[in-house]
Amino acid sequence: MSKYTKLARGFCDLLIWAALSGASLLLHKLVRPFRRGFFCGDESLGYPMRESTIGHELVIGLVLGVPTAVIAVVELFKQLPGSRPTQRLGQLYRQALCYLYGLAMCTFATMLSKLCIGRLRPHFFAVCQPMLPDGSGCQDAQNAGRYIDAFTCSNANMSDFAFKQLNQSFPSGHASLMMYAMLYLAIYLQVALSTRVSKLLKHLLQFLFVMFGWYVSLTRITDYYHHWSDVLAGAVLGVVFAWLTAVYVTDLFANRRWAKNGYSANTLRKPQVSPKSSSKSQAAGSSAAGAPVTAQGVPPALPAYTFGTLPYLAAHPAQAQAQYAQTYHNYGYVP
Repeated sequence: MSKYTKLARGFCDLLIWAALSGASLLLHKLVRPFRRGFFCGDESLGYPMRESTIGHELVIGLVLGVPTAVIAVVELFKQLPGSRPTQRLGQLYRQALCYLYGLAMCTFATMLSKLCIGRLRPHFFAVCQPMLPDGSGCQDAQNAGRYIDAFTCSNANMSDFAFKQLNQSFPSGHASLMMYAMLYLAIYLQVALSTRVSKLLKHLLQFLFVMFGWYVSLTRITDYYHHWSDVLAGAVLGVVFAWLTAVYVTDLFANRRWAKNGYSANTLRKPQVSPKSSSKSQAAGSSAAGAPVTAQGVPPALPAYTFGTLPYLAAHPAQAQAQYAQTYHNYGYVP
């Protein structure tokens, strides 16, 4: 593929992401959510109004900045022998754009669900203070047990934005976006990151990222902005889109599938074995030792965990174990 073809494809992908993001913005700005009624005695809508622990602006900054920064650090500093700076930048662009495309899909699905369902938030009564066309309210006895679908909000201390958000409780946007971002980041680190300091360091980072996303989701319940089912649905939505993006959009596990099918991770072709090398391999396999040894008679030590600097061993774990008398764990991938 020529350089100009790659640039054209990258620009086309960028336009697709921008179009999907713009569609989500248009949904938010132009489409009115479904107007749902209520029962005056509904206790699930009578919670007080509180300030958000994690505001909308902070969530947007987190889901855009944190995963993108982590992906940039990993892609620019991972160990790939012989790679040029342009190749690293191209791989960084691809990985970041695939993440952002998944984020746009999750945002669109969340916004569409909010507008179609129109569920009222737990602090609906405190924010809206609904008034019926006849001038009565829920505090009047004649409205007890009635389903009210014609009302106006009489609270003059609230902004138009707060009134518009009153019937966009299901699902939780904080939960869907944060769980998508943090879970996708955990999946990405599983494939792309490895450290020489400790094997558990990467898994600790994955755990902390996912727990932070879950914490942000739980604050929407304690702040009385969402019902627990809203948060659960949003978290499930984020998990689904994180998995779909990692497996089918970014294709993070492609090299591992090739390894299972006998393909080399860096050539995408099955290894070609010549008759001479095949006879040598059979002779080596039939020997008692079955593995090369050094001058001192000790099997050579296998390199430490890397970012995938040994793609052939990653694609042929059986050969690696036979040659080095130990299992080679490759936690990286080769673009």
